[in-house]
Amino acid sequence: MSVENEGPKIEVEQVERGASEKLGRWLVKWHVRNVTETPMRLFSVRVPHGKFKAEESEFRPAVKIPARDQFILDRVVACEEPPNTIVENAFLILLVNWQENHWRFFVRLRITVDQQGRPETATESITVQQVGFSGVSN
Repeated sequence: MSVENEGPKIEVEQVERGASEKLGRWLVKWHVRNVTETPMRLFSVRVPHGKFKAEESEFRPAVKIPARDQFILDRVVACEEPPNTIVENAFLILLVNWQENHWRFFVRLRITVDQQGRPETATESITVQQVGFSGVSN
């Protein structure tokens, strides 16, 4: 699914999921595609939902995403929901720099927990907001 409003544009799709070393923790990998003609840099990522959560990660140096290119973003997420659970409104939040401005992507995810208790993500929407447009810079 791709972003629909003005500003930078990305696509996000889950490509892999596997158990991590800790029970109830999953290594989830997404393709993140820069679909613009301008490179961007990724500074941080958050997954803040209580039922599908990962600690904020900052990238130093920032991850460079060339124009019309993609990379694999992986996070260990906590998800201990019972089989057949649907988790609505989980978010993957990315802070990027694009055309000399900071932008925040809000990737809304729907999480489906399968019969074995493994979470599967589906991107439902992507919105983008310029950091500081409302007077708030963080």
